[in-house]
Amino acid sequence: MKIIGLTGGIGSGKSTIAELFIKKGIRVIDADIVYKELSKPGQILYNEIVRTFGSDYLTPGDTIDFKKLSYTVFHDEQKRLILNKITHPVVRDEVLKEAYALKNQSMAVIVVPLLFESGFDSVCDKVICVYVDLRTQISRVMSRDHVDRETALLKIQAQIPLKLKSSKSDYVIDNSFTMSESIRQFEEILNDLRRA
Repeated sequence: MKIIGLTGGIGSGKSTIAELFIKKGIRVIDADIVYKELSKPGQILYNEIVRTFGSDYLTPGDTIDFKKLSYTVFHDEQKRLILNKITHPVVRDEVLKEAYALKNQSMAVIVVPLLFESGFDSVCDKVICVYVDLRTQISRVMSRDHVDRETALLKIQAQIPLKLKSSKSDYVIDNSFTMSESIRQFEEILNDLRRA
């Protein structure tokens, strides 16, 4: 089975491309979803996050306040590094466990926004980066997260620049244009992956 890494910057359109794989019947494992599942009360990351950051990061319902945690880590690099040190190994193990359980599949896609930052690229047979121009990226993050331009830029700058991610990837989908153009690029890459 081939493990295909799908990455890109925040607001680049990874979820849109992941949906295209799903429509083709290819199993997709999203690291962000795994992270949220492992951060539910009683789960391993929940306990570690609360122990490290304190109960101030809990909602009145005792779930992790991701909005507050996100704001903190995007404004404090040290805290972001601490959170990543806690979460990356646990999420990586769970994603790989789910991927390897699909051994009867010819291909599985793992969606990992911080693929290079967390070392996930070492377990991928091929990596696809979803690229978008900075102006579009800022606009999407502002709209999606209901944040101002400055906060959107902080979130974007907390990740490896998209140009660098693109240069490290085997394939790039430029998602700055129309959906039909993104689909055309996706189909071309998928055909190449199936031939390899």
